[in-house]
Amino acid sequence: MKALAPASREVEVAPVCGPASAEPDTGLVVPTIAEPEAAPDTATATADTANDWLCAWCQNRVASEKDRFAHNGKGEFTFRNPEGIHFEIITFSRTLGCKESGVPTLEHTWFPGYAWSYCQCGECGQHLGWYYAGQQEFAGLIIARIVRAVCVRN
Repeated sequence: MKALAPASREVEVAPVCGPASAEPDTGLVVPTIAEPEAAPDTATATADTANDWLCAWCQNRVASEKDRFAHNGKGEFTFRNPEGIHFEIITFSRTLGCKESGVPTLEHTWFPGYAWSYCQCGECGQHLGWYYAGQQEFAGLIIARIVRAVCVRN
């Protein structure tokens, strides 16, 4: 793009952020900003978000109500770890938006025969619970660290 310098000679001018236009009266180059096109969010429109469980810290989707899992006939448990910290968990057959960390271990497991590893939010890294591997695989998410989507999105 070319603009007039004070001495009335042409000089190259790079656009600052997008296309530019020269003001006819002043000879100044004014950047123009184009509005981005908004694409429809079809994933949210078709998902059943009312049944989602979210990370309480960042609201990342971490589980679905339809994936609740009953281990030995129960879907919610209360435990204390070796340090005496109290945890209430909900069991899920799978998680969404979570990542596993640590090496699975049977040490201090709450479910005999099931090795546990940490379950963290895939977005913010918050510790949300544990993954369990044994005859079946499932996750136990800490109730105090997840929230229902209807509480956040209503």
